Order: sequence, then C-alpha cells, then structure tokens
Amino acid sequence: MRYATPNRSAHRATPALDLSLLIRRLPRASAGQHRQHPRTQARRRRHVWREPYPTMHLLTRGLAALIVLGICMTLGFLIVADERSAPATRDQGLVSRAADPEPLTVPEAFPAGAGGYRVENALVQTDCTVAVTGDLQSTLSGYGCSQAVRAVLTVPDGGYEMTAGILNLADSQSAAAVADRVRVLVETGDGSFTGMSGGPMPPGTPIGWRARGHYLIYCAITAPGGGPVPIQGDPRLPQITGHLLDTYLSDQVLGRRG
Repeated sequence: MRYATPNRSAHRATPALDLSLLIRRLPRASAGQHRQHPRTQARRRRHVWREPYPTMHLLTRGLAALIVLGICMTLGFLIVADERSAPATRDQGLVSRAADPEPLTVPEAFPAGAGGYRVENALVQTDCTVAVTGDLQSTLSGYGCSQAVRAVLTVPDGGYEMTAGILNLADSQSAAAVADRVRVLVETGDGSFTGMSGGPMPPGTPIGWRARGHYLIYCAITAPGGGPVPIQGDPRLPQITGHLLDTYLSDQVLGRRG
C-alpha cells in the first residue's frame, strides 16, 4: 500500500513545534528550595534524638566538682583539727603539777634583764592569796594554787611599771577556770591583782592574763611608783602586755618546761 507523501508546500504549512511552550509548562523548583532524600531526613532525625553527650558531659563535670569540693573540705577539716590539737600537744608537759612537779624559781622566771625589762624586785611566795584581792583569794585557794612568783618590771624608757606574776595551779583545767573567774571579777570589781606591797591596783589599771598549762600568768601596768596610768588608750599598752605575757612568760619561761 502506498502512503501519500506531502509535497514540499505541505511541509511548510505545518507549524513547527514550539519548544518554549514545553519549557514553560514544565514545573519549576522554587528558588532556594530543594527536596532532601527521605533517608537523609530520617538519618538527621535519628542523630538529634540520640544526643546524650551534652547531658553526660554536664554530669561528669558536676561529679568532678563534687569530688574536688569534698577533697577541699577534708583538707580544711584536717588543718583545723591539727591547729586545735597543736596547743594540747605542745603543753603535754604542763598539763598538771604532777607532770611538772619542779617549783618555779625567781632566776628561772625573772632573771636580770628578763624580757628586755629592768627587774626592780622579784620574789616567790607559797601563799597565793597575797597576790590577789577580793573573791580571787578564795578562788585561788579552791583551785590549789601553790606558788605566786612575782616581780616589778620597768620598761626601758621608764614610762611604765609592770607587776607581773605566775600562779602555779593544780592542773590545766584549774588554770582555765581561774582565768574565766578573773575575767568576771575584774570586770565587776570584786577581785583583782595586788602590787608587790600587797595593796590593790589603782582604778583603771590595764590588766592582762593568760592560762598556759597549769599556770596562770598576768601583768598589771601602772605609772612609775604604782600610780594610775597617765595616758589611757596608749597604743603601747597592749603591745607591752602581749610581749610580756605571750612572748616572754608563755613562750620563753613556760615554753622551756613544756
């Protein structure tokens, strides 16, 4: 069978296919958008879901901080405990008169130039009540005071005179109890220390005292001759008291026994 073949003019009459129309009809992807593969989206969701790492990191850091804090607290406790036990260990030889039976002497406590002061007068008495007034007399008798070693000292510039003393008590508990009693009686005026003549100190006399082992050490500062201190509030007064009691009597004199 023959098929008719269009002539050349018929070819020209048939309109050519317009490719631009096909291009317009194709769907265009919107700018900046793209579709991800479903498997990629599922993988990302799974990654976000099982993210325990920040939480575990925070827990690890918190646990480390607690461990460090515990170590610091333990070290602090040990340091404080050591500081509290140091005085007790240091004073084992002074815990009682039974552990420290040798009586004190003037050359031991107040030799010439004791503590850098001029020693005017010094003596040892077995009657401790002569060193105090008021209710302190019965207090010393009740706690077994056996010695009162006293001296009159003068500072190098001659501005002040001190009556210093060491009271020998039965044990460290007795010395601590007497120290507490001195605080109450001195504040209320119901007891105090005497000068070397046995008379009471002038009103307002600066007085300091400490307990060390089974001893009570004290000093009273007056003007030369035993009169009232001329300048109240002189900053040298606490310095003299601290040096005489802590540096000399406690550390040097009693420290040799401890």
